[in-house]
Amino acid sequence: METWLGWPVWKLLGVGVLVVGLARRWPTGPVVLSAGGLTAWLAGMPLVGHQTQPGMLDTLGKAFVENRVITLYLLTLPAVGLAERMGLHTTMGRLMGRLTGVSLARLLIGFQMARVAMGALGLRLQGHVTFGRPIVAPMATAVLPSPAGEGAAKAAVAAAENYGNFFGQNLFPASAGCLLVAGVMKGAGYPVDVVRLALYAIPIVAVSLGVAAVQFVWLERQLGQRPDETADHATAPQDTRHG
Repeated sequence: METWLGWPVWKLLGVGVLVVGLARRWPTGPVVLSAGGLTAWLAGMPLVGHQTQPGMLDTLGKAFVENRVITLYLLTLPAVGLAERMGLHTTMGRLMGRLTGVSLARLLIGFQMARVAMGALGLRLQGHVTFGRPIVAPMATAVLPSPAGEGAAKAAVAAAENYGNFFGQNLFPASAGCLLVAGVMKGAGYPVDVVRLALYAIPIVAVSLGVAAVQFVWLERQLGQRPDETADHATAPQDTRHG
């Protein structure tokens, strides 16, 4: 097989499987496992390792054990499901109905700012599973003028969660992101202070809040259009006369 810069190109077939699978929106888990298995097989890694060479199953098992803390959110699923079954969505929707002056954009911007503040303090809300979907999503759908935009509103809640968590956590010097960047820079011979690293993240957080605010205001205006007016505008006959 051909090589590129002295490296066999055929070993990149696993990356191609990953790109194609995610682009076609196939199930993420099987796509990632297939790409990893193909890459390991092309690299000559055995299925089960031995003393001199690790295997695919050994590597996957070791990675799972070392990072098993990320599966702790599974313990919250029964509690969240029970709360939703007992009427959490209805309660949050009723609460939003009692408030005045609350719009979709204001709710989303406030939620993102709260996530940034929690990230700066090093506090975790456990993201989409335990906070975004069961609490904020019904609040967002309750302020909509029409139920036709529920899908877009829920997607916007997920976006606000991602924006706030991703950028806000870098404001906490002891966060995993800051420590990772500091460790990589130190290994490359450029030691940095994690406190100054967190301060440098402030402009990025401000830009993310501004861009998200524009996005949420635009979404609110799009969902605020009356369906009947939109349909009338789309079906109205156009004047084809030329003066």
